[in-house]
Order: sequence, then structure tokens, then C-alpha cells
Amino acid sequence: MISFVYGDPDVPSLPLEEMAQAAEYLAENNRRDALAYQNAIQGDELNESLAQKLARDQGIHVSPEQIFVSHGASAGLSLLCDMVLDPGDVVLADAPAWMGATNMFRLAGAEVIGVPLDDDGIDPARVEAVLDDLARQGRKPKFLYTIPTFQNPEGVELSLERRHALAKLADERDLLIVEDDAYVDLRFSGEPKPTLFSLSQRGNVLFSGTLSKTIAAGLRLGYLVGPADVMATMARGAVDTLRNTYTAALADWYLRSGKLEAHIIELRQIYREKCERMLAALEREMPEGTSWTRPNGGFFIWLTLPEGVDAVDMLPAAREAGVDYIPGTAFYSDGSGRGNLRLSYSGVTLEQIDEGIARLAKVTRAALAKAGAPAD
Repeated sequence: MISFVYGDPDVPSLPLEEMAQAAEYLAENNRRDALAYQNAIQGDELNESLAQKLARDQGIHVSPEQIFVSHGASAGLSLLCDMVLDPGDVVLADAPAWMGATNMFRLAGAEVIGVPLDDDGIDPARVEAVLDDLARQGRKPKFLYTIPTFQNPEGVELSLERRHALAKLADERDLLIVEDDAYVDLRFSGEPKPTLFSLSQRGNVLFSGTLSKTIAAGLRLGYLVGPADVMATMARGAVDTLRNTYTAALADWYLRSGKLEAHIIELRQIYREKCERMLAALEREMPEGTSWTRPNGGFFIWLTLPEGVDAVDMLPAAREAGVDYIPGTAFYSDGSGRGNLRLSYSGVTLEQIDEGIARLAKVTRAALAKAGAPAD
């Protein structure tokens, strides 16, 4: 089975040797505090190194007290749902959207309203139209959840013009935006675009980041950035108010040593090569009528099947042929997306990409023929 399902990291690139160096550093410097409970009054050094990274890489200038470190970014988002969402609330989200987030919103009892994406990301004009429609009903969303940079699942990037417009809309309409930028460091080419957090003039954006995509998912370190009083409230609301001090200390060494900057350069090359390999395979193998996004970073490609081919119905045959994917319906709240599927290139080899796309193309041609249309 060749699986394009999960956004797993490239395993050979995981920095095992550097983590061993970090552990040696802690031992040599008698850092027994890294094996004890976190100081509940004073945060550890990771907040400081994250603040330095955010200023250098994303243009986000915050104090360490404005950063809440969680057990992975998902735990931070889950805690935010616990803190602010009540049954019957409304949340706006990308459509399609990362299913992990929308599942959390629905479990909290919220109604998820999707705002369609295009090649330039979410459209602020569409967001405003939804806000106006809700206002006429006497309703207001608790927040808008969006992944502006190399979006999951589509891989598209919010344009510069739309970033400014969306941040302005948030300020004018007092709309809280949860900006999930898990893939922001994995840009293949070009200059980075400003974050919504840095563009908002009234602090209406919470920034969600992670070290899972750049250091190691097994460290379970994500973080939320926002006003210091909000982050302090988040910390008090956590079931486990203490972080993993050992992995935090390992990550802090990795950031301060400069290892992360060099590793990110390596990762960009690895994932760019995989993405280009998959794009070339799709161009070579897939039947006419198939289209797909062309990401400039991140882990995912969003594929649109030819007319009449259903990604859900085709999945059993694909698995029988030895290739797996996630149908587009998983990323919508209204059952849409049967003509789409998400492909992840991050955790597979170049050879698996070639073979897997060839298998997928063969299954797609068979489904197209069954639908009564020519296969080319």
C-alpha cells in the first residue's frame, strides 16, 4: 500500500543526532530542572526562543508572556474551543478545511459555516457577506479559522492583497481570527507574506504555530500567540497546566543553537523535490479532465477528478490497487467534495510517488470508463 493519506514528516530528515546533542547538553550542564515540573510562576526558556524566532521569521514582535506553549498545536486549538465555544455558537472556516479543526468545533457544539477557497485562498468579500447574513439573523461568529499559508487540504496561499483586506475586516467588524500557520516555514520559493497577526491593528488575531513540521512531531510542541492576559487565561483553563519541560528544553536548545534555521533550509528542498515529483507524475499519468493545485510549500495537493468520477466511490478500488487517499468529503461540513481528494507527498519516497500516482491514474481511468466517458 502506498498511502498519500497523512501529512507525516520525511522520516530520514528527522534530527535524531541533533536531539542526542541536545540531551547531552542538558546532562553536561546539570539541567535537572528539565526533568522536574515546570515552574508554574515563571515559564521556561522556550517562550523566549520562540519569541525571537517569530520576530526573525514572521515579523511577529511579542513578549514571551504572549506565547502559550501546548502539547502540539492541536491541543492549543482544542483548549481554545473549550474556553470560548458553547453549543449553538457559529464558527467560520475555510471550505474545504482541515478536518481536525472542524471536528473539534462540532464536538464543542458549534455550527461550522464554510467560506469557499479559490487559488488565492479565502475571499474577504465572501467572509463579509457571511457576516452580513448572520447579522441579519442576530448572530455573530465566535471566530474565523483559516490556514492562510499552504492551506490544508488545498495547498493554496492567501494573497497579499487578501491578507490586508482580511485583517482590516477583522478590525472593522471585531472578528476574531484564528490563524493556523503550521506550514509557514516550509516555503519553496519567494518572499514570505506577512501574517494576519502582524497586519491586525486591534489584536483581533490569534496565531497558532507548531514545531511538529520542522523539528519533530514527537516532541508535541505547539503554541498560540495573543494578548498576554488571554494567554494567561488559556494557561489557567488547561486540564494539565504544566508543559513537558524536557522536550521544551530540547527544542529550546535546537532553536538557540541555530540548528533549526539550517534544518528548515534542508526541509524546504526535500519537500519541494517531492512536490515537484508528484506534480510531474500527475501531469504524466492522470486522464484528461483531472486538475490539481500547485503548492509553493507545505505538504498537500488538492486534486479534482474528471466529471462523473466520485472520490468516495472510487476509494475501495484504489485501496485494492494499493494506493490510498482522503476523499474531499472529509474536509467539508456539508457533504461536498465528492469530486475531490487530498494527496500528501510529505511522508512518501520519490519512487512511491511515481508508482502511487500511476496506480491512482489507472483506477481513475477505470472509474471514468465506468461512468460512460472516454478515458482520455
